[in-house]
Amino acid sequence: MGLLKHLLFWPVTGPSFLTRFSLEKVADTAREELTNDEAIKEELLALQMRLELGEIDDDEYVAQEAALMQRLRDVRYWREQYGMGTSGGPVRVAQGEQSTEEREDDGVGAAGTGAPDPDDQEGSGARPGGIASAEGASVEIRLDWD
Repeated sequence: MGLLKHLLFWPVTGPSFLTRFSLEKVADTAREELTNDEAIKEELLALQMRLELGEIDDDEYVAQEAALMQRLRDVRYWREQYGMGTSGGPVRVAQGEQSTEEREDDGVGAAGTGAPDPDDQEGSGARPGGIASAEGASVEIRLDWD
């Protein structure tokens, strides 16, 4: 009876099934493209080889490397969004001694956008990462293996 039902209702259920199937394939392909960092790493190696061979100068290398590193950060962001593993693990850099509430608020800046709050850095001499000096920095690594 199941096969007969599927055959009889195919003109109604077929288009929705095929549309859903196609959209799932497109989503899978987009997810793979957003989370694959192999091509970026190969470009980074090729860029380093070009620098060593003298094909490009240091300024051009720094500019292109910054663009590639931003692309790697974007891939890491998307891997985190999709719940995939990220290389490097959960590393958090904190400044000085902070309370638990301050640690939970880290990384959320102006209006919860994830960008650093410009008011926090004005006049404090802090670097873009929010750390005033290397002496006051601490690194917290959480290995939730339990």
